[in-house]
Amino acid sequence: MRFYSRIEIVELLEVEPGFLDALEREEIILSDASSGAAGGFSERMLERVRVAYNLVHDLDVNLAGVAIIIQMREDMSSLRHQIEGLLNELKGSSTDR
Repeated sequence: MRFYSRIEIVELLEVEPGFLDALEREEIILSDASSGAAGGFSERMLERVRVAYNLVHDLDVNLAGVAIIIQMREDMSSLRHQIEGLLNELKGSSTDR
């Protein structure tokens, strides 16, 4: 798994360092201390920054709203994967007959 430094995220997504600070304060993003001395951010956190930036700057959503929306997106994605798994199991059991 790839990890990104704060500097890489700022450069890749063209966000202000203060925006990352605010996301960390609100616990919308979390660094992974196991990724290095300074801690890095996973691809999942990189995606959270991208989504948060779009919500704040394009839709004028506050950080509390961002946290809720991101959690809901991740919950929906998890449910989608679970449903796909169940559908695959059902397809497999129907062909076994």
